[in-house]
Amino acid sequence: MVKLFKIVFFLVIIFKSNYHIAQTNIEDDAPKKKEEYKITEVISPPDSVSASELLNRAVNWVKIESAKYGKTNGITTGSKAECIATFTVKPKELNPDCDYTGKITMKVIIECKDKRYKYTIAQIKHISKSGKSNGGNFENTIAECGSMIMGDLIWKKLKGEAIKCANSIVSEIKINMLKPSTDAGKDNW
Repeated sequence: MVKLFKIVFFLVIIFKSNYHIAQTNIEDDAPKKKEEYKITEVISPPDSVSASELLNRAVNWVKIESAKYGKTNGITTGSKAECIATFTVKPKELNPDCDYTGKITMKVIIECKDKRYKYTIAQIKHISKSGKSNGGNFENTIAECGSMIMGDLIWKKLKGEAIKCANSIVSEIKINMLKPSTDAGKDNW
């Protein structure tokens, strides 16, 4: 009887510990919310201006065409102006391992308050022309098409290219947000 009790007791301890381990693994495998990759900054221009003037400057920036990239879906809602910036990208090599020729898109939002504004660049994605070598969202550690098509090094280079593109947008925003909104239509030649 004592032997039977010891065996049952031993089995209960084993099953209970396995149950706890299984529960721990289930909790570890639960999807965790990824933090979105964003570039954001709050800026106070040297001239104290109202939120409406800053919004007009932001709208003017959205309307201005750029030789480096395209802007689409420009909208203004309340105290913010936003658009989608699109850069074309292609490999610099003659015969690349992965032809990722296509575009990098990013959402640009400029929010305005009295005496300050905030820009945010988010939702950065790569879409290939062929559709076979899409990088997808830049939050991904591995390209959407898989590491067999687009290797880690190429994916990192493409991410670096996107950061350069975002930095060029940031510098243009900072320059244009200093110009009064009434200067937008004037030719300076």
